[in-house]
Amino acid sequence: MRKQIAAVAVAALLVFAGCSAGGNGGTTTAPETASGDTVYDSPLDGETVADTHVSVVRDAGTFTLVSTSNQTQGNQSLSRQSTTAVDLDSGAYFSTQQFRGQTAEQYGFGNGTAYQRVSLGNQTQYTVPQQSPNTSQLAGAQLESFVGAFALSHAGTETVDGTETHVYEAEGVEDLNQSAPGFGSLDTENVTSLEAHVYVTDDGLVTQFGYSISLTSAGTEVSIATEQEYVDVGSTTVSEPAWLDEARANVSA
Repeated sequence: MRKQIAAVAVAALLVFAGCSAGGNGGTTTAPETASGDTVYDSPLDGETVADTHVSVVRDAGTFTLVSTSNQTQGNQSLSRQSTTAVDLDSGAYFSTQQFRGQTAEQYGFGNGTAYQRVSLGNQTQYTVPQQSPNTSQLAGAQLESFVGAFALSHAGTETVDGTETHVYEAEGVEDLNQSAPGFGSLDTENVTSLEAHVYVTDDGLVTQFGYSISLTSAGTEVSIATEQEYVDVGSTTVSEPAWLDEARANVSA
């Protein structure tokens, strides 16, 4: 069972690690549609989706990436939430992550300097992070590997926050690319449910994407659900946190 859980967990991390891989070799075309038509042919091609999305985000200049991950194993559960505001022009970012009661805030300048504030209960610690987010990859490079893991087909449209978005979905192990990173060791016979989705606007902006998977092993139910959303595209402001001076006084970047 540990092997299966590890395989699924690695796949879940793909959504949040900002990594990229090859597309699925589909026949996707770039967005050239009127409202109500499909944005892309099915199945989605990861490279085309990622390239178009990144182009839209780069033109906008700023965005906020909201990520959530939930994992359950029997009666145990684990969740992680993070929000990262990014200014691509300056390279500045501000991220907040909550995990197991701990809150980690990180502010980075465009020159590579960054500070981190970690809070747990009444304890606060300031550090210089060993690794900073890659803002260029956060803009959407991880979409290529995500889309390449599933056979995603157009399933209709849905209005989200006043904007019409096209919904692409995959369902069941038959829509899973088992050669995709993180899924190679997964025993599909034990998978009880699998669903993935991508929401994309007419101009190619991916507003949200994620997947959920459940499996049984040795009588234990294991479930993982992940979701990423691009919000406030073009209207995000990245400001220095109030604790930055205190961080500077306690550590040296």
